[in-house]
Amino acid sequence: MKYFKIKLALTLILALSVTMSYSQTSQNEAENFSFTYHILGGMTCVLVQHNVADFGIWKTAYKKDAERRKKAGIVEKLILRGASDPNFITVVFELENVKTGKDFFTDPKTAELMGAAGVTSKPTFTYFKVSNSGIPTGDAFLIIQHTVKDYKQWKKAFDNHQNVRSEYKISLTALGKDLDNRLNVVAIFNAEDTNDITSFLEKSNLKEAMKNAAITSEPVSQIMVLNKE
Repeated sequence: MKYFKIKLALTLILALSVTMSYSQTSQNEAENFSFTYHILGGMTCVLVQHNVADFGIWKTAYKKDAERRKKAGIVEKLILRGASDPNFITVVFELENVKTGKDFFTDPKTAELMGAAGVTSKPTFTYFKVSNSGIPTGDAFLIIQHTVKDYKQWKKAFDNHQNVRSEYKISLTALGKDLDNRLNVVAIFNAEDTNDITSFLEKSNLKEAMKNAAITSEPVSQIMVLNKE
């Protein structure tokens, strides 16, 4: 009986240790996810968007060009795929130097490699300075771009709308101004699920809030999902 009790105690201790270890591993993975994709305030970033013929082929070619990007001070932050079109790609990069970054993306070599990787549309490059940011925890993202009449007026309305975003479980990943047009706003939001984003776009008072914030262009909204491959 004594032997049985000792064996039972050891079994319980082992089970508890495994559970705690698994829990710690899950927590570490979550933290690594958060900080890997954290876009900090003060960063200068570029939003690169285009279509591809085949994501797998593009991703293989993209990885092979990693060393050239590293030398140019271009750091990958997010690779996103369209929720309704997985071959529509958005990559967010941090730039150590804007000029060097622009030289890289306008280099004929970059265009040549993109073509070889199966890029099927003309890439767009949006350079922006991040003013506000948050740590993403979900796999769903919403990108909204538009121009405003007065940034301070718009920002006040944007901040006041935070409670509504919270109701729909939408958090801010990055907010910034376009470097080429300071009245053009780039906002990246995060959610656990694309359904939360769809509900936010369709059921919240977003359109009215945007109108009251004196937006001067038709907002471009894109629902994306994170690629972890």
